[in-house]
Amino acid sequence: MNHTGIIRTVTITGLTAALGLATVVPAWAGPLSTPPAAIPAPGPVTTVADLDGDGEIETVTAQLTGDNDQVISATVHGTFTSIHVGADSAFPLEAPRVTDLNGDGRAELIVAQSIGANTTFFTALHYDGRNLGQVVDDNDKPLSIAEGGGVAAHLGYQCAPLEGGGRTIETVAAEADDLSAPADRITYSGSRTVYTLRDGALTIQNTLPITRRPVTDPVLGTDAGTCAQTGS
Repeated sequence: MNHTGIIRTVTITGLTAALGLATVVPAWAGPLSTPPAAIPAPGPVTTVADLDGDGEIETVTAQLTGDNDQVISATVHGTFTSIHVGADSAFPLEAPRVTDLNGDGRAELIVAQSIGANTTFFTALHYDGRNLGQVVDDNDKPLSIAEGGGVAAHLGYQCAPLEGGGRTIETVAAEADDLSAPADRITYSGSRTVYTLRDGALTIQNTLPITRRPVTDPVLGTDAGTCAQTGS
């Protein structure tokens, strides 16, 4: 396990990262035309992560506990910790994505909370040495990250290495300027926002406006796989 030190800068999108999942999902998230008929399997799903950065791997479990509620749990050095967060009980539960958003060697968990036809909303969890808790934004509200958007929006996140160690996380939220335009001429406007992540809290460092950019423009590029925890 590489321990690269605490990140100094993290990037997250303004338009969507700031959305709380208690709010109404935007129109571009795309309501399903036909609600799924199948009931999700009640069994838990698991993944593995190094939550405290000591090189030992912990098992992380997600369990649907009721309508739109899930519990994420793990045992670290014999101490059990768990947290309830929102879930989309209309769909099978997904195992948390194991990431290291700031490159300090300790895993953050990206947890799906709301699933639309084109867009999935996630929250992020971190382990503070005793308990699992939600990563909060600069307004001290639980972080919400969107991914997808279909043609109507371009939403996502990625991480990048910092010189001297650590990582940034970059989140993009941009909406189509004119959906009536030919598909190869649709442009997007929104933002790409830079944060610092420390002790489970984000601080905005910079926000880059996005104005009428084609989907091929690198400023809209995202790759969630770049945030994976090394060795987990």
